[in-house]
Amino acid sequence: MKSYGIFYVLAFVSDLARSKAFYRDKIGCKLSTDEPRVAGLAFGDGYLVLHVDEREPEQRVYGGGMTVALQVEDAAAEHARLTKLRVQVSKLIDQPWGERNFTFTDPDGYVWLVAQSRNLS
Repeated sequence: MKSYGIFYVLAFVSDLARSKAFYRDKIGCKLSTDEPRVAGLAFGDGYLVLHVDEREPEQRVYGGGMTVALQVEDAAAEHARLTKLRVQVSKLIDQPWGERNFTFTDPDGYVWLVAQSRNLS
């Protein structure tokens, strides 16, 4: 896998306005994406995506409020490679915000997101 490193951290939140204010005003992150159900905040070389938590209880891994996204050069190739290795992967999705991604589950049940920015393709 050619990985560029951590792409972003995704945090599911119960109150988007409260979380935006906390990370912007107290932690010092810069608000750069502000939509009704999603906010993106930059901090140094990192990026935090806050998303209103609309998941069903069975979709919450270990109470799973956060997901780490790994940035790769070619999400389709990585999806195929992991599938061949019998890693449990989700469907590969082209997202409307310009990202191609899928998830995989590690042996302890943690869900990771693998993502390719369309700007890199």
